[in-house]
Amino acid sequence: MFRINKTRAWFLFIIALILIVFTSSCGQSLLGSFSTPTNPNDLSYLSSMVGSELATFDNSKLPISPIEDLGVAGSGPKTVDIENYRLTMDGLVNKSLSLSYGEIKSHPVITQVVLLVCPNFFADNAQWTGVLVSTLLAEAGVMPQAKQVTFYALDGYQRTLPLEEVQSDGVFLAYMVDGQVLPMEHGYPLRLVVKGVFGDRWVKWVDHIKIS
Repeated sequence: MFRINKTRAWFLFIIALILIVFTSSCGQSLLGSFSTPTNPNDLSYLSSMVGSELATFDNSKLPISPIEDLGVAGSGPKTVDIENYRLTMDGLVNKSLSLSYGEIKSHPVITQVVLLVCPNFFADNAQWTGVLVSTLLAEAGVMPQAKQVTFYALDGYQRTLPLEEVQSDGVFLAYMVDGQVLPMEHGYPLRLVVKGVFGDRWVKWVDHIKIS
């Protein structure tokens, strides 16, 4: 009879756990270089892009990915009670925020075409619409000693980014993609968009932001 010893079983378990964590928001696997596409309308060739390439890549001439073709990785909540949903912001701020979905959408709007890359999984060039994180930070009033910002998701996923990076114009909370309300599988009601970084930092289903 085939048997797996305990050491091997634990090793397989740890590998599986690592894969689950990295695919919570976007799968991130072994990275390689990308080459020129044979079909300019096929964005899959970008899915092996490395960090330095992504940060400097000009996506302005790439086609916009149809919303139905946007890659999906990880799992999350099946539904969100939008009537009772609140986005909270707290920590090292002068005033904690608790915003409804409608209040979030009442803030100044930003729309950008941003390339989302999950290495070795998919690459999508989509138009995202939402509110700058810096706008909310200004409303809350960040304390001088603050250094970083942590974004929490409804499914328990979280990522921490430097405060300086979060205050740039390339970091915002999207509630629309390609002119449509953000679908549940893409992070409804709010998904963090971070230009120039891999999709594992694009936290879906954001409901809490902590400044520390």
